[in-house]
Amino acid sequence: MSFELDAYDRKILALLQENSRLGFSEIGRRIHLTSPAVAERVRRLEEAGVIEGFGARLNLRALGYTFEAFINITVESHDALDAWAASHHEVLALHATTGSHCALLHIAVRAPEHLQELIKSLGKIGKTTTSIVLSSQCGGRARLPADQLPKMPG
Repeated sequence: MSFELDAYDRKILALLQENSRLGFSEIGRRIHLTSPAVAERVRRLEEAGVIEGFGARLNLRALGYTFEAFINITVESHDALDAWAASHHEVLALHATTGSHCALLHIAVRAPEHLQELIKSLGKIGKTTTSIVLSSQCGGRARLPADQLPKMPG
């Protein structure tokens, strides 16, 4: 389905990025639309693939995952790396990259020893370099302000 994002769509997306638990009536109140109109717009945005889903943002530290790391890896077999990542719940993200390495993993672990075990395991399928996260300034947000959301051509 092809459509154009209008000002209301952009406002809805901005509000949902801030708090995905907002109800349609509250969104409508804030942007001066009826609850059914908001619901229809959200449904349309979901069908178009603009909204992929709704979920909870977990505080990894509160769950005991106090260490995060980025692991660059060079592998012969991306299939082996994909299988490794799929079998380890500590993997937050796996990105194919350009440059001196072919992939980047974002890992969350409970202790340095846990990270060491993962690095050792990864070493069996490729060459790695690791950077430990000291602090994070943006909190893992993936948000675009309403005025930065593109107008989509129809």
